[in-house]
Formats: sequence, C-alpha cells, structure tokens
Amino acid sequence: MTQSNFRPVLLCGMAAVQGCFKTRPKAIKRLWHLPELAKPLTEVCKWMAQEKLSYSASDDRELSRVLGHAVHHGVVAATERPPLSIPKPSDYEEWQALGEPLLFLDDVADPLQVGTVARIAAATGIKRLLLSGASTEAVFHERAWSTAKGALDQLRTYDAGQLPSLLRALRERFCVVGFTRPGGRRVDDIKPIRVPGKPLAIIIGDTETGVANDVVGKCEHLLHIPGIGGSTLLNAGDTAAFGLTWLLRKERKPEGEGFLARKKAKKAEKAK
Repeated sequence: MTQSNFRPVLLCGMAAVQGCFKTRPKAIKRLWHLPELAKPLTEVCKWMAQEKLSYSASDDRELSRVLGHAVHHGVVAATERPPLSIPKPSDYEEWQALGEPLLFLDDVADPLQVGTVARIAAATGIKRLLLSGASTEAVFHERAWSTAKGALDQLRTYDAGQLPSLLRALRERFCVVGFTRPGGRRVDDIKPIRVPGKPLAIIIGDTETGVANDVVGKCEHLLHIPGIGGSTLLNAGDTAAFGLTWLLRKERKPEGEGFLARKKAKKAEKAK
C-alpha cells in the first residue's frame, strides 16, 4: 500500500486523540493543543518527538483554523487512514467460528450518526463494523471520528460492497437481523434472537427507512423498536443504543444455576 492510498482525517477532543494513540499511534502525523492540555498529552508528545513528528501548543484561533470550525475541544490531530478493508469469504468462515456478531451500517450518510453507532458498538462488545453505501464516505469525516471518541480505532472497519448480494451468501453462516420501521417484530414482544452455530449479522440503515428495501428480503428477522414511525423517527444512533443493547444482552441463568446458587445448594447439602 503506497502513501497516496491513505486518506487524511482530523481528530478533535482528548478521547479521540488518546484513542488513536493507544491503538494506532502511527496514524498520527501532526498535533496541535491548547497549552493547558500539555500535561495529559505528555506521552503522545514524547512519542511524536521520538518519531520526529511536529506538535505544538497553540491558541484557540489556530486550532479553529486547522479544524475549520471552533469546536476543537482543545486538541487537534492530523491523521492518515488506510482505505477500508474488503472482507474475503474466508474471513466470514473465521468470524463464524469465533461466534462474534457483525454490525453492518448501510447507507448512513451523517458522520455524527456513524460515530455514535461506532461508540455504541464498541461499548456492547462488537469488534467488526462493515459499511456500505454512503456510510463508506461518512466514516472518513472528522466528525465521525471525534464523535466516536476513540471507538473507530477500537473497531475493525470494512467495506461491505453490494450489501444485498453479500447478505445472500452470508445467511449460510450468520443469522441476518435488520432494524426497520413498523412492519418488523416489536422487540418488547420477543426475546433476543439466538441461533446455535450462527452468530448475528445486524443491519442498521438510515433514519427514514431503517434497512433499505433491497436488504429487507435478505434478512431472516426484521425488528422494530417502538417509537419508530409516525412523527417519531429514531436515527441510526438511537437504533443502535436501544437495539444493540437489547439484542446483545447476556441472558440471565435460570434459577438454580450460577455460582451463588451452587454455593447455596452445597451449604444446604452439608446441613442435612
């Protein structure tokens, strides 16, 4: 991969910059910060000095000039990002064996929503985010990375390409679940979906339609979060916050199982 393949992304805010430094420090190429933030950035600046990269204490006007707007949160980093990886069929075989869910973000053009979904995905234990349609461009916007607060550096991101055809093949290995407007099953009426041997492939679409019409037919389950529809539409970030938390929650063990239950039973047996 040549240097020209990389795309520039500006980060702002301590969480985004520290998240990048912790996970992918070599992506950082230049740093500006307010003087009062020098101490929490000591490790980053020390590393940049060792790598002979430029960093400087700057005033508010300079940070706003670099970023293009005034919401810089005291620190701005210029980074370079490689293009999105394209998954191979063998990747899906490996991911199925790991039993880990995949998250697809389809045609979400708002960088703020992309960043919000990434942050929620990382918080709920998802490791891989696959993007399609407008999402593949939105993910390179500085607001996506700053809103994600380091989560996009925790996730492995991929270009899912033509999603309908991909999902058709993926259904052999994964249980494909899409969040949609009314028409899907209400999540408050059912239990989270579990299919032995088939991890979840979860699809979140844009605000207006949920999953797109050409994706609906490729989903084994369509889910609806009450509140989507009519005059109240949940955006992609809202859907992720409610939907992923519900769908990926750990099931409580039935009564009589678990460490405390076994301890109680053992104590009762000794008392006989």
